[in-house]
Amino acid sequence: MDFGKELLVYMTFLVVVTPVFVQAIKKTELIPSKWLPTVSILVGAILGALATSLDGSGSLATMIWAGALAGAGGTGLFEQFTNRAKKYGKDD
Repeated sequence: MDFGKELLVYMTFLVVVTPVFVQAIKKTELIPSKWLPTVSILVGAILGALATSLDGSGSLATMIWAGALAGAGGTGLFEQFTNRAKKYGKDD
């Protein structure tokens, strides 16, 4: 499997875009907060699948995997910087 520069650019883009989509979903209050990390992984996988039509992207499986990892990473970074446990005292 060849991880080219384009794939790394797409993964970086997905890490930034996925939390934005998840925040929009969070604002609707349709999904409980405890499920948002799972939603982030799913949204990342969907965005990765949609990115297969772009030049230089990998196969469908590779892009879904990259999107899911980007979703997990985006959530992890968001949680790390906001540190919900200390900020709110308990999880929602």
